[in-house]
Amino acid sequence: MRLPDNGAAWPPEKGILSNQRPVTNGFGGGTWGWRMVKHDWTAGLDEAVAELKDIVGPRHVTVDPKRLAAGSRDCFHFSPVLIPQLEDKQADVIVLPGTQDELRRVVGVAARRGAPLTPRGAGTGNYGQGVPLHGGILVNTKRLNRIIHLDAGAAQVEAGVILHDIEKAAAAVDAELRMFPSTVPTSSAAGFVTGGSGGVGSIEWGLLRERGNVPAVDIFTVEPSPRRERVAGADLEGVLHNCGLTAFVVEVTLALAPKTPWHQYAIAFEDLTTCLTAGRELAENDAIKKRLVTAFEWPIPSFFVPLMRRGICPEGAHALFLYTDAPPAVVEPLARGLGGRVTFHDQPRPPAPRGAQLYDYTWNHTTQWAMKADASLTYLQDRFDVDRMHEQMEARRRRFPNEVFEHVEFIKVDGRVAAAGLSIVAFKSPERLAELIAYCESDDIRVSNPHTYFLDDDTRWYGDAFLTAKKRWDPAGLLNPGHLRAMDAA
Repeated sequence: MRLPDNGAAWPPEKGILSNQRPVTNGFGGGTWGWRMVKHDWTAGLDEAVAELKDIVGPRHVTVDPKRLAAGSRDCFHFSPVLIPQLEDKQADVIVLPGTQDELRRVVGVAARRGAPLTPRGAGTGNYGQGVPLHGGILVNTKRLNRIIHLDAGAAQVEAGVILHDIEKAAAAVDAELRMFPSTVPTSSAAGFVTGGSGGVGSIEWGLLRERGNVPAVDIFTVEPSPRRERVAGADLEGVLHNCGLTAFVVEVTLALAPKTPWHQYAIAFEDLTTCLTAGRELAENDAIKKRLVTAFEWPIPSFFVPLMRRGICPEGAHALFLYTDAPPAVVEPLARGLGGRVTFHDQPRPPAPRGAQLYDYTWNHTTQWAMKADASLTYLQDRFDVDRMHEQMEARRRRFPNEVFEHVEFIKVDGRVAAAGLSIVAFKSPERLAELIAYCESDDIRVSNPHTYFLDDDTRWYGDAFLTAKKRWDPAGLLNPGHLRAMDAA
């Protein structure tokens, strides 16, 4: 069994690069109600590979070292801290089931053999949550790509269905996805609901966990005879954003919205405070529908080379990207009144062909563009107090001059506009990054740390309810082991 080799300084004694919240277990204080059985399952690897080939066919099982290495990675390279910790971690075998029954049988093989089991979507996660730290069986779901049912209200799809394929199919019934990540052309349905929390559309519909955005998820339990369960209501807390740790998602039901003709705008501002204030006012303007309101501090727009070439992002200007149903006759005077000027407008277009989109530069695509321009850059996932964001940003800028550049996605959380940051950071050292995170938390800038693969470093996501679900659906602790400090400490 492969064990992560983090070096002498990791995990840190004082919570370096951790939000330093206590991890509880909910099962009687200091001990777990179950424990993962750790043994070298690879003694039976050849037999397991033969069994998996019998289930899915030889073409859909690989033990080739190069394919194992490539197929076991996600986008952890966004973090300079994670690269040396995760770059040599890989599965022992990768299998691609083509039907739900094949998936059920594959999960059963893992459970009977005590093999670590890692679900895999498109691999667009950013902090190693999909990397198999202990080898084992990695299950790539891309062949589970059937849209089972779709109407104007919802889409019921298999785990591996690509989100943009749902968007295209929904257009035929005058509907669209309520929200999606900027990686919509490649991201899968199960990958989004288990690895994401919101995205393009969250300014209108909030987070995935809200407003019935995900009505139901179908899962397999990880047992020798896997059980299928439909999870809905409060039980979804154990599935949404679970990073493949609690249950194996086989189907997802996503609520749809009425199709809206979206206009795209880029608006330039000379002053960052004015830009952010305009972003908030547009986000809170109920007279127009929005799908995206994103603000960038200069020099972040300079990283968007195709947009710079076209003059969409003027030199030295802070930028606001907006998707709205409002036409230029409404948006242009509105932008002027907020201190900006429209530098780009694109008319509504059909979902296919998709073409270039401004949202290709938002959410964590912003980080990707920044890293293309300067490999020393990385990011933070932070959320500001929207009523104090100017004050919080200015204080952070004074404390960390020329180290943090603001990128804010305006979203709704529990019905209220929030300023969700994916700030660009000039990386200096793990210690300096830890200092930055600790400072942010001290000033009520909430950080979801993308530089640790221990997911329960943030118990705001991975608390007792989540761990209770894992006990229920993954009793042997085989799913994606190594990503929970609480289990490692058991």
